[in-house]
Amino acid sequence: MIWKKGWWETRWLFLVGLAAMFLMFTLTFVAEYDPQNWAARLDRSAGLSESERGVLSSFQGRMWALWFKSLLNFIWTDYAVVMGAMCLMTVCPWMPSQSAAGFFTLSLPVSRRRIIFSQALVGLGEISLVALSAPIILPLIARFHGQWYSWKDALIYTLMMILGGVVFFCFTFLLTIILSNYIFAFVLMEAVIFALFLPFQSLGARPWWNIMGVVAGESYFFRGQISWLGLSLSLILSAIFLFTAVRIYERREL
Repeated sequence: MIWKKGWWETRWLFLVGLAAMFLMFTLTFVAEYDPQNWAARLDRSAGLSESERGVLSSFQGRMWALWFKSLLNFIWTDYAVVMGAMCLMTVCPWMPSQSAAGFFTLSLPVSRRRIIFSQALVGLGEISLVALSAPIILPLIARFHGQWYSWKDALIYTLMMILGGVVFFCFTFLLTIILSNYIFAFVLMEAVIFALFLPFQSLGARPWWNIMGVVAGESYFFRGQISWLGLSLSLILSAIFLFTAVRIYERREL
């Protein structure tokens, strides 16, 4: 099965991503929660409104700001870009140093469309599984500190992160096929991510058009509203990028 081949070739990237996630969770376990230090940090944040400062002042606000606003917003997005580029390494014979593996894949009795869709689904499944470790672990971290964190909220933030951030995976997927070089695609996407983080807002809400705000679940945290428009745009663009990648892959000359 093609999907098994895709899993076998990307399993180490998946395991490394999962291990890195659990390492960050472990560091959070041992970090002591100090309400006074957290309140002082909020007071030093010049860009926050009074309403934002009030919502962020709780333990739940600190957990969201630490994970979904900061760490996962950056690290998981980078991980999606890495997977979008690397999961194509052995299915494109026109990539540098990948001709033998790519020709072997294309020699299998399956269509190119099935090959490329299988690679995309495997990559999307792996980044989703890594993200889903958050709603399982974060409420346990809260219990460890004698606090409470909603399983429902953690799951909603995670789903928004996956559905909003899938566009980074699909765009990297497309660029890798267009450029025929996963390194160039990765560097270009890192530049895009860096630009989206500017101007850097460590705690405050980003502009409505910034996809990073959708990935972080800012509208749900600050206003209790899911950004359906942002999620819809992300999924529509992801489908366009993936379909375009499939068409280019089918028509590419060997």
